[in-house]
Amino acid sequence: MAGGLVTAAVIAHRPRYVVPPGWASIPVSAENSETARKVFQDAWQSGPRDSIGPFIHRLEAWLASVLDDARDADCFAVILPLGVPWQVPVSTAISLSLVPAASATLPPGGEVRETDAGPARRVVTEPSTEGADAEELSLLRTIEYTWVAPGEDALLIGFASISGQPVPEFTPVTDALSLLVETMLEALDWPPASEERS
Repeated sequence: MAGGLVTAAVIAHRPRYVVPPGWASIPVSAENSETARKVFQDAWQSGPRDSIGPFIHRLEAWLASVLDDARDADCFAVILPLGVPWQVPVSTAISLSLVPAASATLPPGGEVRETDAGPARRVVTEPSTEGADAEELSLLRTIEYTWVAPGEDALLIGFASISGQPVPEFTPVTDALSLLVETMLEALDWPPASEERS
């Protein structure tokens, strides 16, 4: 199979996954601005248009940028918290992608975990934040799970990044988000072959 994204037209089915309350699963497309507008369209009912309009437009631009980055990384969906404002400056997002594989085996490295979707390679990294400005957002942790897609010459990759202010007081929040992300990824599974994709 040629390199690049494994598209929906090629794969037999996509995985199922749980989206917690306050989170959203957003599809990635070639043009994401309209998707971002639809995600925040109900926000226009929350106040006077002249006062909330600039804020909503900033949210739309931010989300479109996130989805464009995901598109450029060959992802087909992004899962992220949107419903409740964070009380601390630490947040996360999960991206899902399918990539061609030369063989139906997990890549080397990391730790093999048993998940609802079968064995997965798990890799967790913590980039150094030494010397980082405590008032600026930094990448604090990444979590990556990789599965062999059933019946396909492809791998499914679930990648999460956790970013925030690099201060010790927020480490418990990073740990809690890591636990939630890993629980979500380990609960991901494949629909029965008889089910049609929605």
